[in-house]
Amino acid sequence: METDRRARTDALAFLKRNTVGVVATAGHDNIPHVSAIHYYADDDFNIYFLTLPSSRKYKALSAHPQVAFTILREDVPQTLQIEGMAKDITLDIDMEEKKKNILEVLNVNPYFFAPITKLDPEKTAVIWLRPTWIRWADYAFAQYGTDRVFKEIPIDPKS
Repeated sequence: METDRRARTDALAFLKRNTVGVVATAGHDNIPHVSAIHYYADDDFNIYFLTLPSSRKYKALSAHPQVAFTILREDVPQTLQIEGMAKDITLDIDMEEKKKNILEVLNVNPYFFAPITKLDPEKTAVIWLRPTWIRWADYAFAQYGTDRVFKEIPIDPKS
């Protein structure tokens, strides 16, 4: 039980420490598509990101809201894999707070900016990825095998 709590804590810290991941979708024709995104995450592993309603990603999310999301580090061999449901929350009441948090992530680099920051903010969609499955993989400290590598993180039913 302690290792499960530790895995959850480590996975959440990893998710929040990083701000770029890859989201995989499938469009109406079931052709897979992946995109690198900048994201903001909350304490329940929910992911929020911006996209354009005219993008392939948005059209795929609209056709099939089931997505996969991954972040990784190569220097410290760790990955977090999330599967879940994506939803456009642009018109939701608390969207402005989510959008503000995403924009903070997007504007952290003083030299280069994510392309979406150069577009009209009124023409962007706020996407919420609600996790349905999470797996934390920490290869950094495993001595052999996968006994300490993979941990499924239980989903909090309230989120």
